[in-house]
Amino acid sequence: MVDWRKFWRWLGVALRLRDPPNLPTYGWSYFDHLVAVYLTLNTADPRADAVIKKSRERPDDLTWGDIFLLEDTNFFLMPPNLVDRSAWILRERFREIAGSTVYDKYLNSNFPKDTDTPAKASLLKADLTRVLDVLHWYYSLIPVRERIRTSLTVRCIIHVVAYTVLLGLFLTWCNWHSYNFLAMLSCVLFFGIIGGFVSSQRRMQSLPNDGDPIISVFGLDSAGYYLFLSPLLGAIFAVILTLMFIAGILKGSIFPDFYFSPASAVKGLSASSVEVVKGLPFFHLTWYTLPKSSEEYGKLFVWAFLAGFAERLVPDSLDRLASKLDLQTSSSKNSEGTSGATAGSQDTEQSSELKPKVAAATLQDALHTGEVPPKQNEGN
Repeated sequence: MVDWRKFWRWLGVALRLRDPPNLPTYGWSYFDHLVAVYLTLNTADPRADAVIKKSRERPDDLTWGDIFLLEDTNFFLMPPNLVDRSAWILRERFREIAGSTVYDKYLNSNFPKDTDTPAKASLLKADLTRVLDVLHWYYSLIPVRERIRTSLTVRCIIHVVAYTVLLGLFLTWCNWHSYNFLAMLSCVLFFGIIGGFVSSQRRMQSLPNDGDPIISVFGLDSAGYYLFLSPLLGAIFAVILTLMFIAGILKGSIFPDFYFSPASAVKGLSASSVEVVKGLPFFHLTWYTLPKSSEEYGKLFVWAFLAGFAERLVPDSLDRLASKLDLQTSSSKNSEGTSGATAGSQDTEQSSELKPKVAAATLQDALHTGEVPPKQNEGN
């Protein structure tokens, strides 16, 4: 039998004529279980009665806060023996949803365990009430976090599909006009953008699920700019990496090799109209520099994707290049200083060689300075 009330509610939500219900289907299953527990306790409470009445009269307005109020009321009405037996299951639920880090801190907080006196039983009940509060805090925010994550993923997929369609149309146009360099450059940009999209998705998926859930919600809510920043940086880094390949800064078997054909640059021009220039014209570079083979194309596109996926790849390569330039500059300065010092010592030696040497007679007189002449000794 068709429940027309539910049908019209669903149709109104689908046509956006009314707001969707606050609780999902599994939330209502959880609520029905708590209502059954309340009836089992067989103790009336005005707070629980108000929540049950609200679920009957205004079901779309029921929230996770109402569910927490009903479960907290049930926990308050439980006898001590049921509170004691509910401790392990509440703590197990808390461990599964909060993660090992938060749960280990909870274990180190010296939580109450015994219920042999009314005071200890009251402390245990207060502790479990707080655990229940944290559980519902997670219950209310985890759906919000996953809904934001799903929305960002859908937006990312839409952007990827749109860029792929634009690339296909542009490659078709380039094929009609034989614009090979533009086709290559558009593919480099495309794979850099796709690498940036994948990197942004991995970053959103790696947001921590443990700890305070509202922190992860804040992180996801402000992560929308990654859908634009990461692809933009990926495209820029892919172009820079391609220029490094063309310039020969990065060489090796795993890097693409490019080829420039001067004959193709002047194709279609007569010999009299070919102007002899010193150097390569800029537009010849941008139109006739292409990878040598299909394998080189594959390497180029893989590296373009990596430039967008690993955002530190190109900046780290540029940093290493800058450090090599600094080392070369410092070594050249040191070599210049050493050569200058050597030249100075050589000049000193040469200048010393040009000075007149001391005569042998003067040197002999200096060795006998202060001695008494032999004739004077004989007279005495």
